[in-house]
Amino acid sequence: MMKNIMIMAPLFTFLLLFTLPCLISSNIISIRRNISITAFEKIPLPPKVTTTGGFTFDLFNKGPYIGVLDGRILKYNKIRRTFEDFAYTSPDRTSAFCDGTTNFNKLQICGFPAGLSPDPITGKIYVTDSSLGLDIVGNFGGLATNLVPSKDGVPYHTLNDLYAAINRKVYFVDASSIYNLRDINTSILTGDSTGKLLEYDSRTKVVVELLTGLGAPAGVASDSVASSIFVSEYAARRIQKYYKKGDKAGNSEVILSGLGNPFHITRIKGEDDFWVPINNVVNETYANTQAVKFNIDGQILAILDLTREFSQLVTTVYQQGNELYVTGLNTGYLGKYMLVYS
Repeated sequence: MMKNIMIMAPLFTFLLLFTLPCLISSNIISIRRNISITAFEKIPLPPKVTTTGGFTFDLFNKGPYIGVLDGRILKYNKIRRTFEDFAYTSPDRTSAFCDGTTNFNKLQICGFPAGLSPDPITGKIYVTDSSLGLDIVGNFGGLATNLVPSKDGVPYHTLNDLYAAINRKVYFVDASSIYNLRDINTSILTGDSTGKLLEYDSRTKVVVELLTGLGAPAGVASDSVASSIFVSEYAARRIQKYYKKGDKAGNSEVILSGLGNPFHITRIKGEDDFWVPINNVVNETYANTQAVKFNIDGQILAILDLTREFSQLVTTVYQQGNELYVTGLNTGYLGKYMLVYS
């Protein structure tokens, strides 16, 4: 176990070293309804299992589904009140070799499901595996089908978040065109800005690049009609808006900056508002963490402090009704808050 912890250490060093203290200093608007959180609950994962930081609910509000470091995707069974095996991304994965591992040297064999997003039409779940590519999982789980292992013969290096939009397109991010997940420290130390925002057309099976030159993109989501795509850049500490439609189509602009380091972006169902976690380091073992709610214009609607329950890297904040789910990299549980409006 100690060996596995030591293997994970370089990644956490990177995440904390470059999560510099920063204040959100612009675009805050008057909040019509104050939002607070209460009634925190830990939903534990199986013993020795920790998360990749990606999770979602399906089209029918079942789940949540969560990616874990040993390559599996787990689904929460509300009756048994436990997470159970649902799917996996690597055809070479075996339980004996992979279950419970946090060894990054096993990624190519075990898989690393970093991002999850349900297809709004079919209900199947799209998955980005950091090492293996873009996949899709059927409604009954099992081995995922690999859709995009590479583009033009060039393998992706560090796939992260994704979002399946209503226009039958899947938007996903590659954190670096040079470095893989095991070398992510080097990516940031060298000022690498070769990350990309990509679009996969589920009908034509074609992938196109929408944005390049990104600083470790970590999150992506679209608005409700897929007219704009939002991408967070972890290293650049900002969120960009890419226009798919209208007079600005094909262009992008920064809509939030002066942030700490943002990670996955999630859109609230039935709304055009979003949640993104923000991380600000204090030292190597402690970080201030926040959940930030913003709208399609980049105006901040709420800021919630998560540090009391999450004092290390937070990767995903997901609203389901009046419940707010939160998790982070290498976390052994999923956190759930109740949202209170006043």
